[in-house]
Amino acid sequence: MGVASLQASERFSTTAAQLASLAVLQLVVYASMQVPVGILLDRFGPRAMLSIGALVMAIGQAFVASSQVLEWAIVGRMLVGMGDAFTFISMIRMSNNWLSGRKAAIAQQWLATIGQLGQILSAVPFAFILHLSGWSSAFSTMAIFGLAVGLLVFLGAKDSAVPGEHRSASIALVLQTLRRNVKRPSVQMAFWTHFTVQSPGTVFALLWGVPFLVEAEQKSPAYAATVLTVFVLTNASLGPIIGAFTAKFPGKRLQLVYLALGLGASAWAIVLSWPGNIPDWLGFLLVVMIGVGGPTSMVAFDFSRTYVIKSELGATNGFINIGGFLASLTMMASIGFVLDGIKNVGMSNELYTVDGFRLAFMTQFAVLVVGAIGLTLSARKTARTERQLH
Repeated sequence: MGVASLQASERFSTTAAQLASLAVLQLVVYASMQVPVGILLDRFGPRAMLSIGALVMAIGQAFVASSQVLEWAIVGRMLVGMGDAFTFISMIRMSNNWLSGRKAAIAQQWLATIGQLGQILSAVPFAFILHLSGWSSAFSTMAIFGLAVGLLVFLGAKDSAVPGEHRSASIALVLQTLRRNVKRPSVQMAFWTHFTVQSPGTVFALLWGVPFLVEAEQKSPAYAATVLTVFVLTNASLGPIIGAFTAKFPGKRLQLVYLALGLGASAWAIVLSWPGNIPDWLGFLLVVMIGVGGPTSMVAFDFSRTYVIKSELGATNGFINIGGFLASLTMMASIGFVLDGIKNVGMSNELYTVDGFRLAFMTQFAVLVVGAIGLTLSARKTARTERQLH
């Protein structure tokens, strides 16, 4: 939707807040489904969850492809969010079923890196199909590919290296262990880690990056696509490096999280204080610096792997994964409301302006401050009270 945001705005004649709803409601569903999916994951295993997730996402993309009004497109994006909720934590659980220790930490980063290929497909060939053949063809293609991938997972994946190792826990037992784990400082530290460093990049790439660059900064669509590609490449290239670093220096993981938070906040401070339109090089610097947050957010699941037993990781990681997307949807919605508010009170005749985006993007800092406080408090308590399992 980050690549298709301008086309969506034209197709459905939306305001900024309505456009934001396409991504925000997708993330609301994604975040709200994390714990239920985590419970089902601990009950039924990752293979089933991955297959169902791919099918639901494909159905959602088909809804988006055929939509003529905004409401149906929103339904489609909500289904995409629901299917997506089945996917990421199931991948984390499956990798932990197959690997442990340093191998698990490195593998999780590599799998997340491979996942970034989807964003590269969004930024280049999907955008090409979108401009060449139109909205319906582009999203129908995504639906077909999603269905094919789901079938491959169902036929070829296994829950763990040892047949029958996955033992289905009762729903009541999963809920009991989840309630216990949510209260633990180490799990809260992981939640706030994901909250603080994952959100700025998600907000930029998923929705507001292209309108900011093309409409407000007057950059070309080709430049915006290149910037998004650099963002994805930053995520992908740093993932294995960060995985190797955290595996070798587990005591430095928290410092790495603070570094990523500082880089992202500093980049936005520079961009928002720049007089006039930003130069091309600064757009690339921005996405590189906020791009560090994507692979660093995976440290959250390395924390959970360190402090939580493997059989309880599904629901616990679901709770942790809510963090970054709760922050993201809060940022996305607030940016849209500020942009609409500026136009509605007569401060600007245009919806997307440089000054408008500067005010709107400032709302990110309030969310990051909340996250930084939560991270610091929970990290201190973890150091005093928690025992590492691995």
